[in-house]
Amino acid sequence: MPDLINLAGAAWASEQLPLRWLEGDDSCDCMYQRIGEWKNPYLGSTHQIRLCCVWAELVKLYPQFVQDVPVYWDNNQIEPVHGPQQWDSEEMDMPLGLWYRQLAVREGRPLAEVREEYKYKQNLRPKKVSPGAGRESKQPDARTVRMALLDRLVRQGWRPEDAIAVFERQDREEQRAKGR
Repeated sequence: MPDLINLAGAAWASEQLPLRWLEGDDSCDCMYQRIGEWKNPYLGSTHQIRLCCVWAELVKLYPQFVQDVPVYWDNNQIEPVHGPQQWDSEEMDMPLGLWYRQLAVREGRPLAEVREEYKYKQNLRPKKVSPGAGRESKQPDARTVRMALLDRLVRQGWRPEDAIAVFERQDREEQRAKGR
């Protein structure tokens, strides 16, 4: 019997409640869609904020505190990645909202214009790739990993020489372990 009550409650809620926002739902023109959600069963409520839209308004008020970097900073690499990457998911086709935004970036056009032009051309949207289909390994080498870690530590306030000393100690310990 509780299942019937839950189903009835869910049906009522779906008719009475506003549409729940989801990240990537393409319900706004923000380039990076973000939804903040706070919920608590003991309060019986969910609080959602379309953070991307709030940020867009803040940017208008405080443009001096905004920096748009025209590269992708991959945390596993030392060097930035230039330009949008090809879709390479093995699990799913590219989400529609992300595809529109990628096209807008590649073509240098407004999102609304791209969305209107491509809404009936969804057959062109990138599909999921076959496992291992001609993709090269994205695994960084040990030096790249170490340099990325050093960069992160320095940005967190470490002095470079202290971080390097930790790496050197780790290297000595590894050499001793191999010598045993």
